[in-house]
Amino acid sequence: MIALREGNIVAQGAPKEIVTAELIEKIYGLRCMIIDDPVAGTPLVVPLGRR
Repeated sequence: MIALREGNIVAQGAPKEIVTAELIEKIYGLRCMIIDDPVAGTPLVVPLGRR
């Protein structure tokens, strides 16, 4: 997987290695938590509600 922000590569590697809450917030401005998808075993992004 390659993660891009404004046309620049910010991370690359296997999803389990690079998909983090910090990366998602950096790229999309979305506060979230990452859990393992119970079916596929891949990272699953869960958006956090506003406080």
